[in-house]
Amino acid sequence: MRADAVQRWLETELGADTLPSSRRVVGLGVIRDVLMMAAFGAFAAIAQCWLIDEQPAPRWTYLTLLSVLVANWLLHGMSIRLTAQLRRQWRSLLEQRLASQLIARQQALVRRHPVYYWQTLWQKHLPALADWRCDYCVQQRLAVWVPVFALGLIFYLNYFIGLMLVLTLPVVPLFMIIVGKGAACLHQREFVALNRLGSLFTDRLQALPLLAATRAHAHQQQQLETASSALNQRTMKVVSVAFLSNTVLDFFATLTVALIAVFIGFSLLEEVSIGPPVTLFSGLWILLCAPLVLSQMKKMGAFYHQKAQAESAREALSGLLMAPEQPVTPTTADSHRISDFVLHSPHLRAERLAVPPGHWIQISGASGCGKTALLEALAGQRRASHRLRGSLVMLSQQPVTLPLTIRANLCLGQEYTDQALWQALEQVELAPRVRTLNGALDYRLGEFAELSGGELQRLAIARLLLRQADIWLLDEPTAHLPEQQHHAISQLLHRVCLNKTVLWVSHKTLPAHWFNQQWSITDGTVYTTAC
Repeated sequence: MRADAVQRWLETELGADTLPSSRRVVGLGVIRDVLMMAAFGAFAAIAQCWLIDEQPAPRWTYLTLLSVLVANWLLHGMSIRLTAQLRRQWRSLLEQRLASQLIARQQALVRRHPVYYWQTLWQKHLPALADWRCDYCVQQRLAVWVPVFALGLIFYLNYFIGLMLVLTLPVVPLFMIIVGKGAACLHQREFVALNRLGSLFTDRLQALPLLAATRAHAHQQQQLETASSALNQRTMKVVSVAFLSNTVLDFFATLTVALIAVFIGFSLLEEVSIGPPVTLFSGLWILLCAPLVLSQMKKMGAFYHQKAQAESAREALSGLLMAPEQPVTPTTADSHRISDFVLHSPHLRAERLAVPPGHWIQISGASGCGKTALLEALAGQRRASHRLRGSLVMLSQQPVTLPLTIRANLCLGQEYTDQALWQALEQVELAPRVRTLNGALDYRLGEFAELSGGELQRLAIARLLLRQADIWLLDEPTAHLPEQQHHAISQLLHRVCLNKTVLWVSHKTLPAHWFNQQWSITDGTVYTTAC
């Protein structure tokens, strides 16, 4: 896959108009190297005067050399500052887009991969794309424009040496591409191994009580050490290929400059007379400028691993950096009725779905038929033809809790008074239990919280009550609770949501008189029945 494929993907996902431009960084880099060519010319003129003409060099050559070097130093500082600013802009744009997708699609997106996968996306792939765009892509343009100016000067001074450079120049990018393709494959394998090891490690951390009960620490430790050793081997292969790339580029660049130096030396000794005559001034100027033709390609070779990392990031982030689409709203006269509902992944369709305010709807079907996907689509977390209007909340099988205080878990970044928090806890009959905890609302939910599964589910319900939403989507909220807690939580939900619009997915038995409709999913089709 070529680097321009990653560029086209970024333009498609982010929008070509929103991409920060790197023209100023490229322009400064070209001007800086052109000034270095002028400095080399001034130095060659000084050497010609001292060694050949045996007289002091004119004052303007010293002033030119000094002023060009100072300007080059200033431009170098400006280039570093602009590159850092450009990198921040790219990272900010990528992080905002990924965050907006996570907010829009929420659990429907997050639960597809383990936690470590998303950490890797945020901490490795987003910076990799920013580095590729700010380092590799900038260097790619410099590797085109700087050699053009340097070759133009060398052809002007001696066309034969220019032809020598043109003939040897393709060898450097050829070997860079060959080595780079191998590095891209190794980078992809390293990412897969790193993701698997991280997921394995986080899974074992979550299962520490079970490992302690079954005394399986030794076996799991050996398994982690084996996986870690395999990852180390893959990482060393990537590093060795990177060193090989730099070594190959240095070898051919050094060989090319050495051939030019030998030719210039024999020309000055009048042993070779091919092309225009070579003087100390022209020969030294050419010899100093020749590395500029190859140095930018060498620098691009040093950044070539970023291309492989960007291609890996492209595969992992495909579809995650686009601006969240506004779903199509129902076009029928009755805003509570949906006609021709379609969800493409997984495939679900329904001719008509009615969700009147205050109605309770039970959703049933075999495991894996798409009940959760239907709720996520209606909540706007999956791309579908329609979504529900109004404020809504969703309660899943596993209550989501953060390793923070009860207050923080209830508020989730919003502001509520203590009276509102206690009122919500009273509604879910959890207030007496919280008062017994050390710190009450400031009790910290750690890895081993003093709350049972049913109590954590009540905490999640209290959190939803604070949002005062009109529509509640319940995705088997009692699936992992014992029968007694199932009935208690179900009765609680029936009481607190009595005047709400409720869509409830449950495999467990629920009173039929609670519901106004029954939705059943069979072979990708949603069938509705009035109760």
